Amino acid sequence: KPFWHPFKLAIATAPVLAASGEVFVTQPVVQIQDATGRTVVTDDTTRVTFAINSGQGNLGGPTTVTASKGVARFTDLTLTGSLTGEYVLKARAAIHNANAAEIETEALRLIALPVLSVSAPSVAEGDTGETPQLVFKVTLSHASNREVRVNYADAQTGTATSGTDYTAIEGDTGIFAAGETEKDITVMIT
Repeated sequence: KPFWHPFKLAIATAPVLAASGEVFVTQPVVQIQDATGRTVVTDDTTRVTFAINSGQGNLGGPTTVTASKGVARFTDLTLTGSLTGEYVLKARAAIHNANAAEIETEALRLIALPVLSVSAPSVAEGDTGETPQLVFKVTLSHASNREVRVNYADAQTGTATSGTDYTAIEGDTGIFAAGETEKDITVMIT
């Protein structure tokens, strides 16, 4: 059957980047397809390689895997470098068909997501005559070219009692405008 021969590669699951050097949050899955777009389930030999097509960084982990039933599942891929820009990744495979000796996926553009960190402020106990407050600094590892929304709420952990020792936070959303990297969340001490 001519349609059951490898013809093209398709991204079934797109990768999601993590912090530099950390395993991708979502690992890529690539399908080997015939000319009609069906997965070539008889293919257990094609070796698929994931590589950086453009962008500064190094792709780590097993970057080449062998397909099983026409599907190449990557595990433990990492990207090390300055994850502040855009990366273009492609998957490639050498196959033997009437059309080409090598096939590749369409360019897959990934934008490195900023990593969120939160400071751990403290305040001395006791009546100082002032109304103390805790200011939590929320920081993004790098600016995004899009709005970033961060949901937060009172975890009600630790020794302080919500509503008695501090004004409870019921849940809110911090919004970083494009280009912003710092926000303050203030909690009033009672």
